[in-house]
Amino acid sequence: MARSLLLEIGCEELPAGFIPPALEQLRSLAREGLLGARIGTAEVQAMGTPRRLTLLAEGVADRQEAETRELTGPAVRVAFDADGSPTNAARGFAKSAGIPVESLERITTPKGEYLLARVHDAGKPTRDILPSLLPAWIGAIQFPKTMHWNGSGRFARPVRWLLALWDGEVVPFESFAIQSGKRSRGHRTLSPGWFEVKSADRYTGTLRENYVLPVMAERRERVVTLVNEAAASKGGKALADPELVEEVANLIEWPDAILGHFDERYLELPAPIVITAMRAHQRYFAIEGDRGTLLPHFVAIRNGQGEGKDSIRRGNEAVLRARLEDARFYWENDRKAGLERKVQELKQIVWHEKLGSVYDRTQRIVQLAEELARQLAPKTRDVVSRAAYLSKADLASEMIRSGKEFAGLEGIAGAEYAAAQGEPAAVVRAIREHILPRSPSDPIPHSIEGAILSLADRLDVIVGGFRAGLTVTGSQDPYGLRRAGNGIVRILTEKGLRLDVSALASWLGALYDRAGIAARSGAERSGETEFAEFWSQRVASALEEKGIPYDTAAAVLAVRPGDPLDVLARARAIEAIRRTEDFEGLMIGYRRAANILKSAPAGEVAASGQPLAERPEAFGDKAEADLHLETKMARQAVETYLQSPEPDYQALLRHLLALKPSIDRFFEAVMVMAEDPTARKRRLAILEEVRQTFIRIADFSALPSAPGQKSV
Repeated sequence: MARSLLLEIGCEELPAGFIPPALEQLRSLAREGLLGARIGTAEVQAMGTPRRLTLLAEGVADRQEAETRELTGPAVRVAFDADGSPTNAARGFAKSAGIPVESLERITTPKGEYLLARVHDAGKPTRDILPSLLPAWIGAIQFPKTMHWNGSGRFARPVRWLLALWDGEVVPFESFAIQSGKRSRGHRTLSPGWFEVKSADRYTGTLRENYVLPVMAERRERVVTLVNEAAASKGGKALADPELVEEVANLIEWPDAILGHFDERYLELPAPIVITAMRAHQRYFAIEGDRGTLLPHFVAIRNGQGEGKDSIRRGNEAVLRARLEDARFYWENDRKAGLERKVQELKQIVWHEKLGSVYDRTQRIVQLAEELARQLAPKTRDVVSRAAYLSKADLASEMIRSGKEFAGLEGIAGAEYAAAQGEPAAVVRAIREHILPRSPSDPIPHSIEGAILSLADRLDVIVGGFRAGLTVTGSQDPYGLRRAGNGIVRILTEKGLRLDVSALASWLGALYDRAGIAARSGAERSGETEFAEFWSQRVASALEEKGIPYDTAAAVLAVRPGDPLDVLARARAIEAIRRTEDFEGLMIGYRRAANILKSAPAGEVAASGQPLAERPEAFGDKAEADLHLETKMARQAVETYLQSPEPDYQALLRHLLALKPSIDRFFEAVMVMAEDPTARKRRLAILEEVRQTFIRIADFSALPSAPGQKSV
């Protein structure tokens, strides 16, 4: 018979960001724990609020599945004495297996005859196993920070109660010096007392009766409905903000909307500044009218209902008024100063002790952006140069340097200041877009000018970071190098831009050297090696996301990894053709050639690859001449394709496929490692020609004999 399991961990208010990952861990721990305990389960779900993390498993088997295990014991020769009586080895093995010696069996293995014990486990009732499983799951939940309060364990916040039910029966255990039971608590103010949950299937209904919506999706939907209704009452609509909805829903148990108002004079400020004043810290939802402009209203969500709304609204309005007044003060002062002055003030802001000031960084970004414009879009040079020069000016503004919620407006504030002082729209747009993408969910810059400026900004972060000795280890990326690298790959691949990032990084490194900033030499100059490894990892990660298998990624990254769009095109071309019979046959011949070259004496291969005589009599066998000539033709075709702005790699691979008959005849007709050194070197030279032709596309020796399944 299937039953339901309920576990609620009641605690002090958890930070909003702690709740989703904790619930995912709890769900995973329960699924794996029940599976490992041989307890069948139909569905496992996790739900929670700031005051509780809850697990609800339904369709749970009331007994473990039966299991028979086979245990191999000692060799028969040591398990029985000369008389055939069991020795201590046999008796000890039987005892450890929990069966009589007489039940032991014999099995024959390649190593000889051994004892075998078949141990049958009929399984225990689930109720007998849960008391040990539940506290283990609770203790395994990881948080960014934990507290220690009563000497009995650590958790994100102090645990106050434990509700654990097997249908309607308490699962008895103790954790954090608290005994599990049937009791829970409702909303902190609307239903502060204890109440009893009769059974697991009545849990959500009982909590709703006590002003708690335990299911996150339900709270999220309720928040959206309340906000939209409040906005509509003022003839507007709430600005879509899924992240804010998610955060607010994880701060409350019973949502209620409060509609507030602010003075219309603050609408003279740029909309992003007003929205930030509402959103950051206060978590208010902004409202816009039919024309897409802000209305002087906001919606706040409180945790509760009933009296006191007017008092709360007045308090919310007062707090917002103070923040908007601060914003207006910063805005007016910064506009009076102008961006040119702010650029000069960047000289007083240290970017990094080894990399100079933010002004120094700005100068590098300008030069790098101009070089990028030359390569990618020459007509944008003037716009890109001006935008790059102004791109970091807002870091010296009072708006950003205040350290308040407006500090997150870097780039956005700069664009607003640029627009206010009459900069061209293309310059303003590039400044606004150069901070994108800030996360995997962010869009990339829409304009080519914004894309170029974003690329320059991110590449300076990475190259400068490695020259300054900054590192990326494991999941840690404190300086944002990995994020910057991922952003570069996304911009280039999604906008279809061809760029050799490795070459550009070297160009930027030379710029650092000429400026005498973080210059290194000799063995100390490890930044280039670190960058090469880092860049290959970033491109490999992008290939993995696009479904490219590990071995194909390794093959293409071994050759010209600097241009991610080109790397992706080569990988997709190989994937499109590598599963054909002809391609696999070609790889057999190619791998044979590569292995021979690898094992050949160093001096002989090093001397190969030189121009060979074209006269037929210069070759010892027609198969040699044919392979040499066809390889030469294929190499010419390859080079022609590679000179194209967008090489057709599938067509190029077909040229390589055409070499298969000649390669096969070559190996059938000649002995490469011949006694005659002249013939041997000539044949090695021909194979080196083949290898050099293939290596222009990828290192095909990285591909196994059968297409790999493992991803990067």
